Amino acid sequence: MKKIMIVDDEIDLREMLNLMLRKEGFETLTATNGEDFLAKIDTFQPDLVTLDVMMPGLTTREIMERLPEKKTKPKIILLTVVRYSEEEKQKLHQMGIVDYVTKPFELDSLINTIHNHIPRSPAISKTNKIDW
Repeated sequence: MKKIMIVDDEIDLREMLNLMLRKEGFETLTATNGEDFLAKIDTFQPDLVTLDVMMPGLTTREIMERLPEKKTKPKIILLTVVRYSEEEKQKLHQMGIVDYVTKPFELDSLINTIHNHIPRSPAISKTNKIDW
């Protein structure tokens, strides 16, 4: 089972994403800010992280600068209200950010973006057939 960590200071959004991603078959863990995320990442070892850009405490840049110190190297998708230019997208990619989703967003759009970076696993049915 693929793991996703949801990092957002907005409790309603964090819990909604947690429920939706579990429904999609992911194992999830939440964090309320950058410090909380960095404290939990090596224990949880997520494959992907949804990271809110505007949170109290550490900035996105500070989080990304401290991430190489961790043993886990997940894909990072930013959740942001900012629209980026092509030049800014290149800088994000150089920081290790694989994608971003602009708020407000449709849940289906976010889930599709996640599946673009973590392919769906085939589901095993009760008859042990693989459903694609």
